Amino acid sequence: MGKNNKGFTLVEILLAIMIGSLVLTSVYGIFSSVSSARNRLGAEGEVYHQARIFFDRLGSELSSMRFAPLDSRPVFASGKDSDGNVYFEFNTELVSPLLQQHGGLSRVRYEVEADEDDEVGETLVLSRSEEVLLANLAAAEPLEFIAGLKTFELRYFSQGSWRDSWSSSAPPEMVEVLLEQVVGEQSIPFRTSFILPKAR
Repeated sequence: MGKNNKGFTLVEILLAIMIGSLVLTSVYGIFSSVSSARNRLGAEGEVYHQARIFFDRLGSELSSMRFAPLDSRPVFASGKDSDGNVYFEFNTELVSPLLQQHGGLSRVRYEVEADEDDEVGETLVLSRSEEVLLANLAAAEPLEFIAGLKTFELRYFSQGSWRDSWSSSAPPEMVEVLLEQVVGEQSIPFRTSFILPKAR
């Protein structure tokens, strides 16, 4: 009787190891791609959420703008402060819920400045502060509204043309806001316009 050798040759074992390695490498590559795509989409979703909250809040405040002056300041002001930071501020009847006990009018200020936490110094922070009018209260400390901005620009529409700055004591007819947020290695732009209500 002859011997019946049941087993694998060395070539068959090496071939099986090579095919298994290729399959595992492919699976790992797919898993890694899906994982990085999920992380990127999560970060982009957060950026879209922040932009939507900002535009919703700003739109509500501008649509509730108070045109009657309450002090020597114009009802709508915009420009750069002494440090070169872009700002805009206006009187509005829409106040934060925690401040409503003090009155129904406030002066809201949005200001953009360099992000102190950014070591490279390439991103900006949008801050918001609110001062209750008709009450003897100091202006609230600015709160960080959006961090990680690359660009923040304002344009103003009045009498048929757009302007890059606004210095008139009367508010413009429309305000356009462009903000660009950094997500990883890329940036996502957001642009919208707000029609200001007519003086009442």
